[in-house]
Amino acid sequence: CSGAAELLAVGDELYLLRKGELWKADKDKKLTKIASGMDESTDGIEQTVNKDFIVSCWNGVVYYVKPDGHKEQLLDTRPEKLSSADIGFDAKNNIIYVPTFYGNKVVAYQLK
Repeated sequence: CSGAAELLAVGDELYLLRKGELWKADKDKKLTKIASGMDESTDGIEQTVNKDFIVSCWNGVVYYVKPDGHKEQLLDTRPEKLSSADIGFDAKNNIIYVPTFYGNKVVAYQLK
């Protein structure tokens, strides 16, 4: 559902998504908002080798988010009504894998 939070643990930090926002919780349980204004269906998060984030939304939008909160929309499959089923990330080859709900396929995109 669009209200579900998705999590990513990195070292002593926990990153979580909640209704279009990316948050960080440190080891002392202090919450810091990293980014907001994304589609409220956020559901997948991966970290790149340079410590940025890839955030997916189940409705088909994928964002590239920097730790300072700057975000860029990488993909929008809403017009095709494919929706995304979370994401996977191959850090070695810098490839995002986006399974689709309704397209019956997995699409791969290489970050440049």
